[in-house]
Amino acid sequence: MSPRVVGTAVGVVAPAVAALALWLVGAPRTELVSVGEGRGVLFPESGSAGGAQLLLLLVLLGAAVVCAVLVLWRCHPGLRRPRGLVVLAGVPALTCAAAAAAATPVADLLLAPDEDTPPGVVLGLPPEVGPLFFGPMVYGESGPSWGALPAGAGWFVAAATVALLTAAALAHFATSDDLGDGPSCPDDASPVSAPDPAVEREA
Repeated sequence: MSPRVVGTAVGVVAPAVAALALWLVGAPRTELVSVGEGRGVLFPESGSAGGAQLLLLLVLLGAAVVCAVLVLWRCHPGLRRPRGLVVLAGVPALTCAAAAAAATPVADLLLAPDEDTPPGVVLGLPPEVGPLFFGPMVYGESGPSWGALPAGAGWFVAAATVALLTAAALAHFATSDDLGDGPSCPDDASPVSAPDPAVEREA
């Protein structure tokens, strides 16, 4: 596997991993008072934590998508043409959807409270996120059924939209040379030969 492919993979995946780590550390957590035997009583003001957790992850993964598009744009000039929009939007969107799907299980694994906590101790529940756009959070339980769509469809749509907007902004501010198919990454750049003195004298 070439260094270019490895570098691209790291540049696309690392921002999503960093966003997930920041979310685990910074997301507001629903608090409860332990009553023993693995049970607890929720604080009344903790009911809004779910929406804040979802919004924070959306912002962080949106930034990760922008970083992934910048990496693809920089290292793969061939994607700067219209035919490359599928990759520019699809790869970051798939990474975002995978990170969103892993967010809740990873939080449950790393931040789950101890079931042997004595009564009276305040605990923070692991943060969690649900479906984005296509789910009861937006339409309510009596709204249309979105069960036929994949679980991460909303996250994929949101990330693809951010990626397309980022690509459009890059194309708008790029020069005509930047939109060519020439090499851009350092390991793809061909060495520049010095001019031939004989040719210069003939000229």
